Order: sequence, then C-alpha cells, then structure tokens
Amino acid sequence: MSQGYVQEIFSSFQGEGAAVEGSCYGLRQIFIRFSGCPLALGVHGTKGCIWCDSPKSWSTTPSKCLVETQAGTQSFEEISNPLTPEEILDFVKKLSTKDLHSVSLTGGEPLYQESFFEDITSLLKEAGYKTYLETAYTDNFVFLEKLSEKIDFACVDIKDKTANAALEWENLVNQEVEMSRILKNAGTKVFAKTVITKASKKENFEIIAKKCGSIDLPIVIQFVTPIVNSKVEQPTWEQVNDFSQIAGKFLSPEKIGISIQMHKAVEIL
Repeated sequence: MSQGYVQEIFSSFQGEGAAVEGSCYGLRQIFIRFSGCPLALGVHGTKGCIWCDSPKSWSTTPSKCLVETQAGTQSFEEISNPLTPEEILDFVKKLSTKDLHSVSLTGGEPLYQESFFEDITSLLKEAGYKTYLETAYTDNFVFLEKLSEKIDFACVDIKDKTANAALEWENLVNQEVEMSRILKNAGTKVFAKTVITKASKKENFEIIAKKCGSIDLPIVIQFVTPIVNSKVEQPTWEQVNDFSQIAGKFLSPEKIGISIQMHKAVEIL
C-alpha cells in the first residue's frame, strides 16, 4: 500500500451545494483533506485561486495531520505524516456516526496524490462507505476513468475567470468539464460548482454554463466567501439573478442552484 499526506480528518456537515443531483448539501460527512494542489503549484501558470479558503493544504508534505478525536467535538490531535490508507480507514471508522452519509475526499486537490487516493477509495468502498469527491483539476483522464467507478458523488469546481487559477482560463474550464463528463459517464452523480465574485462577468459565466449544458451537467452558482485581507467581494443580487437565468438557457431548472458556504456562515468545521 502507498503512503501520502493529509492535512486534516474530521466529521461535520457538507456546507456547499444546492438542490441538484450529486449534491450532498447539509448531510453528515467525514472530511479527508488531502495535501497538495497542482493549480497552486503553478500547473496552469498562476498560484491558484486568489480566494482559496484552505491555503494550508497547498503544502505537499506537511509533517503533521490534524485528526478530530471524536465526531462533533472539534477537538483535534496531531498525527505524523505520511499516513497509510489503512490508518486513514481506521480514523474514518472511529469518527463514523449513525447519521453519516458519506466520506468527502477534498483538498487541496485529492487527485494530486494518485496512488494514495486510489488506495484510500478502494478501502473505503470495500468497507461500505459512500464517497464524495471534491475536485478541480487532473490532466490524467486515464486515471480518472479507472477510479471513477469508486466515486458515488462528485463536485467539480469549474473555475470562474476571476479565480485567477489559470493563464489560459478556457483551457482549464475545458479540462474540468471533461473531468465531469468522465465521472458522469461512469455513473457518478456529479455537479459543477462555480464560485463567483463581484468582478465576475456574464460573458464568462455563459461560457461555463454552455459547456455544462452540452453534457447536461447540473451547476451550482456559489457566492465567494470573503477572505480576511482580501479585496475579493461577494457578487451582487443582480449578478446572481442574471447568472441563474443565463444557466437556464442551457439547463433545465432543477439542474440550477445557488449556494453559500453554510459551514462558514454558522461557524462549524
């Protein structure tokens, strides 16, 4: 079995998404936050999303992982990295509760540590857990096709241009849509999430919405969460209203929703 690096493991509730297929919004999950993000490391020519809410996960080899001692306590112990998939599974079992819906594989970018990710998902599925992938990037589509049957639900973060996640923005969007298509074709219940800001443009969102419509991919329009010492501002109501109607040109109403980061609003993990 492989070894890999994890930032934190804890139990909480999924705070992103909306009433679209694939979303696990409001459901109890155990979160495994993987370390490393290729977008932050410059694979698309920038240093990742300017409003990233988990920049600590950019580190590829953190010496410690924080693990919640008991579900709901928000009390953590430090565990030394790297970890084995078997150790991860043991922590998941200890944090499991009767209301647990699924295990969220998040980051950073979970697909960055390919072998480690594959081994963990294999063990989770063998143990009977449902899996929820939160992803924004991979260029290894063969790998994604190989493991997609182990993913029950997925949120693909399709980056708005204001995220500054790529110099050639539309190339990144095309990759993210292709990731969504691969997962969808494998039977994963998948949706797209696009975080928008006050600076987001209708013409750019229309590009995203049209591409999602081409594969009948549900889309969630999410308000950016302002980061301390950042100039990023939340979108206006007029923008959200307009963007939702733009999505309606390409998708049926039940495949369009809006979202905030609920866990940030109510101050939980």
